[in-house]
Amino acid sequence: MINPFSTPVYVMPKPVGSTCNMACAYCYYLEKKRYYPDARRQMMSEATLEEFVKQYIAAQTTPDVIFTWHGGEATVRKLDFYRRVLEMQKKYGAGRNITNCLQTNATLLTDEWCLFLKRNNWLVGVSIDGPEDFHDEYRRMADGRPSFGAVMRGIRMLQRHGVEWNALAVVNDYNADYPVEFYRFFKELGCRFIQFTPVV
Repeated sequence: MINPFSTPVYVMPKPVGSTCNMACAYCYYLEKKRYYPDARRQMMSEATLEEFVKQYIAAQTTPDVIFTWHGGEATVRKLDFYRRVLEMQKKYGAGRNITNCLQTNATLLTDEWCLFLKRNNWLVGVSIDGPEDFHDEYRRMADGRPSFGAVMRGIRMLQRHGVEWNALAVVNDYNADYPVEFYRFFKELGCRFIQFTPVV
């Protein structure tokens, strides 16, 4: 029997709410901005960040604390925000082992971003749905352009800087019948871990 008092609490903070530079056809989250018509931008405030980090760390019952930063597109938020995250984690961490993960479409990554991620040992999850034709079927930029090229540039940048990354691939009606092509693509890309999300 699992002791509920020793089970870690997992929450995915969304520092930009549903704000994203892409408009994937199957995205469940873009529409959330309609729930907040008076909010020009759904950015997490400094006060909310500090309170979240403080409470999240306090809620953990294990020595290891994992933060997974999500979106929308989490990298819409500038690096200064994530530098502040590290400051808050140090302030409230009480010496605990804290790990950060970032889920991203990789299209906004820069060398500065990658240096930060590498220096601070962040794990990066990249949303990519396989080879170009599969990926671009549903994953488009906000203006309708294909996104595969920009995602691949981001992945190559992560690889160049030695940032640990894995893939999050949506399995849908367009790519589900091609498991071999999927496997070969991710293997040739050097991706060691893949999370599959079914969308039917």
